[in-house]
This record gives sequence, structure tokens and C-alpha cells, in this order.
Amino acid sequence: MRQYVMDGNFTTQHMKMNRPELDVSLSNGTGYMVAEEPYQAHLEQSLDNKERSTCSNHRAIDAANINKSNLWSTGIGATAFAWHGCFVPHSVVDFQKGEKYMNTDYSICSALDYHSECITKALVIYDVGCQWSINFQS
Repeated sequence: MRQYVMDGNFTTQHMKMNRPELDVSLSNGTGYMVAEEPYQAHLEQSLDNKERSTCSNHRAIDAANINKSNLWSTGIGATAFAWHGCFVPHSVVDFQKGEKYMNTDYSICSALDYHSECITKALVIYDVGCQWSINFQS
């Protein structure tokens, strides 16, 4: 069984550029970050629910509804291998408006897909997993 941990970091904010056409990716999807085009397509197809946290005293989901219009991303989320803490390649995502499940879903699914041919079971540890896991399979 492979074990993963998922969490977000909200000190890594990225401001919007005046000329976004000059923002050139040096390694789109070839390192730890996800590929931009499929990730943006996933976000466009996903429902943007205004969710309230039901987890005990956790504000990550509540903070997802805060609007920061001057920022391209309000943080990053990553899935790591629980055994040694290294990030899973192609599983780091940007959060556009805080920690939302559509971003988290993409990160975790990318991690579960990475070299998983012989893996039959996986355990995902996530600080708001009590609420996130409710709709993950759908």
C-alpha cells in the first residue's frame, strides 16, 4: 500500500502580471508542477462550490472563499509520499482562491496516477480529509 499526504501552503502567492503573454513556462509539467493546459481544463469543468468547513476548527476551506483579485494564485497545494516526504512529481497545483477541492482533487489524482501500475491500495492523509473525502469518488 502506498501512502500519501496532501496539504497547502498560503505564503507562496503569485501576483497577476501586467503582460501575461510574457509569462513563459520553463518546464511545463515536467517537474513537480502539473501541466498547465490539462489543469486549467479541469478547473473550467469543475463546479466552484462555496463550501463551509465541517472539520473541527479548520479554516482552510473557509479561506477559499476570500477574493484576492490582484493575485494569480493564493498559494500551492502538493501531494507527497508519506514515507519520506518527497513531493510526488507532477502533483503540485496553484490555488486560485484558497484551498478548494477541485485543486486538491487534481493534485491527488495526479499523484495516484504517477507510477502506480502495481499499486492496488493507497492511503491519502489530508488535514481536511474528513470533509474532502465525502465527494471525492464522484
